Amino acid sequence: MTRHEIDVREANAADAPELARLRFSFRSEYHPVVESEVDFTARCETWMRNRLLQGDAWRAWVAERSGARTLVGTLWLQIIEKLPNPGDETEVHAYITSVYVSPDARNGGIGSRLVEAALAACRELNVDAIFLWPSARSRPLYARHGFGPPADILSQRLLR
Repeated sequence: MTRHEIDVREANAADAPELARLRFSFRSEYHPVVESEVDFTARCETWMRNRLLQGDAWRAWVAERSGARTLVGTLWLQIIEKLPNPGDETEVHAYITSVYVSPDARNGGIGSRLVEAALAACRELNVDAIFLWPSARSRPLYARHGFGPPADILSQRLLR
């Protein structure tokens, strides 16, 4: 599959069914499924449609086969407001999540194109910092786009 056979564009609410399908595929690759695909995609589709209709905190991009309505990749971006400050820092962070390319479409640069689209939006929004939780397999992708471990953040993972 060549770069020209895939279009990357911002997602809209009509993409919710396909986005939910991709989300199920993505998460079921890494974790045992405890919810049926039908139940999950119905619930996820509603969540995604609502977020995309609101158009404020959540945005998504999709990769689709040219001339088709089949999505082969996605990336979600959440805009997070910071508290106002009197300094020269911008007041917006961003969180990248659910970056996924279908196995049959990998190794064609689609992941990079999705990340580039999200980074362009972050530049337009004057985002201060972008964070994400990469898998071991995706670390090289993010490193190619300037991501690295922060020296100035602490985190705590809450146990169930």
